[in-house]
Order: sequence, then structure tokens, then C-alpha cells
Amino acid sequence: MSSRGDTGAGPKRSISSPQLPTAMASFLSLWKACGPVALPLLVLSVAVFTVGFDRGAFWWRWFAPGRRSWRQRLQLLDDCDHQMAWGEPLLQAAVVLAPLLGLIGTTAGLMAVLKQLGSQLLLPPGAPLAGYGDVLLPTLLGLQITFVAMALLLLNQGLRRWQLRHCANP
Repeated sequence: MSSRGDTGAGPKRSISSPQLPTAMASFLSLWKACGPVALPLLVLSVAVFTVGFDRGAFWWRWFAPGRRSWRQRLQLLDDCDHQMAWGEPLLQAAVVLAPLLGLIGTTAGLMAVLKQLGSQLLLPPGAPLAGYGDVLLPTLLGLQITFVAMALLLLNQGLRRWQLRHCANP
């Protein structure tokens, strides 16, 4: 028995939180795997989610019950059409740029792996194979950003078209 009164049985707990270093290590390994496109992918993903939250707030206010009659909404449509379409150019650009940035990151990662493998393209003796799959992470991230941007873009365009049709024929 130690001086603190524990019996020594059971798992030992460290004083510092193991979650923070693990999360930070995961983030840093992801940052390293993405290579030179990590910052553009991060900026693009933040921009896409910012537009998504803004569009959600806009449509939430638009459809709030009891705020406006359909006749008032019809009058506002002419004024608000540009507000309804806000963010769509950025989402369209993200749909195109995110997978391309991912492919650039994967290509750069594959070039680094091939350089590391040497002229005979053999793994060093005793080297684990697990880390070599990380070169595909930039493409995965780019495709995920594209999926979110495309879903937000189509949802916003669909709501805008529905609102224009519905208010034109109340």
C-alpha cells in the first residue's frame, strides 16, 4: 500500500489528460499527411461550414411561424433573392477546389513515399506498412468537403426555387 492509500490494483491514472495529447497527435499526423494542401483545405472547410450555418440561420428565420404572410414574402422575394443565393458562389468553388486540392496532396504524398522507398521500391526492413496509407487522407478530406458543400448548395438552391414557385402561385 502506498502512502496515498491506494492498493496498487487497477489501472494507473496519469495526472495529465491523455485525451489532449492523443487528439493533438492525431491532428498533427493529419496535418503532416495532407502536406502543402493542409492549410487551403482547412480554410475551405471552415468557409463551407460558415456558409452552411449562415444558410441554416437564414432559412430558419425565413420559415419562422407567424413572422410573415405569403403576400409579404412575395413582396420580399424581389428584395431577398440575392440574400437567398448568398454563399452559393463559394459553395460552387468548394465543390470544384476541394477534390483538386485533395488530389494535389495525395500526389505530393505519393511522391514522398516513392522517394522514401528508393530506386528498388522496397520497404525498409522492419518498417510498418500502416503509415503509407496516410497519403490518401488529403483526397478523403477533399471529397468530404465536396460532399458537404454540394449538399448545402443543392439544399439552398432547392429551397430558393421552391420559395419562388410557391409564392408565385399561393
